[in-house]
Amino acid sequence: MSLKLLLVDDEVNLVDPMAYTLEQKGFETAIAYNGQQALSKYESEEPDLILLDWSMPDISGIDVLKRIRENQNYVPVIMITGKSAKEDIVEGLAAGADDYITKPFNWEELMARVNAAIRRAQQPNATHPKRIRFGKVILDAKTHRVWLEDKELNLSPREYSMLELFMENPKRIYSRDELIEKVWGLDFDGDSKTVDVHICWLRQKIEEDPNKPKIIQTVRGFGYRLGA
Repeated sequence: MSLKLLLVDDEVNLVDPMAYTLEQKGFETAIAYNGQQALSKYESEEPDLILLDWSMPDISGIDVLKRIRENQNYVPVIMITGKSAKEDIVEGLAAGADDYITKPFNWEELMARVNAAIRRAQQPNATHPKRIRFGKVILDAKTHRVWLEDKELNLSPREYSMLELFMENPKRIYSRDELIEKVWGLDFDGDSKTVDVHICWLRQKIEEDPNKPKIIQTVRGFGYRLGA
């Protein structure tokens, strides 16, 4: 399965050939020509990496980045900028950019930075955020506490472990067997239906309507995943 890159730049004569080059390298690409499109495509396309231009006419790249990071999303972002001043570069990195590349750049440098960012993100020991947000649910991985808006929830250790697993891996579908292995352990010898029971209990605590779950969703025939 190819990785998807979101390319954001209002210069058509730059972003279109960039998309062509990346597709020739085996990547899938999505394109946005302004900040508003970028935020929309980020939500709908779920990219594995974003190449984000700093200067755009509607919403600046730095503001797009800040909005993405507000939701505790740690998708790798490489800023594309004509700015070379040290304070501007520092501002981008402080806002959550993983790297930057200045215009004009060559394709070899671009590919090196893209591949490096992807390798860092895929490392087993890559840093996960201590506090993760999904909609109205906030999970603090350091203290093992969970809130629904401003109300702290009382989850059992199994419920917490399942929720943390889903929130740290939002695109992953987990079967019952996988959940048992990761939450209960390999030595568990009970009924796999216990997963369904714990999912039901968890939904009672975090879903607005447990009968129509939007956070922990059933993928029929496969298992469970975090909602879209």
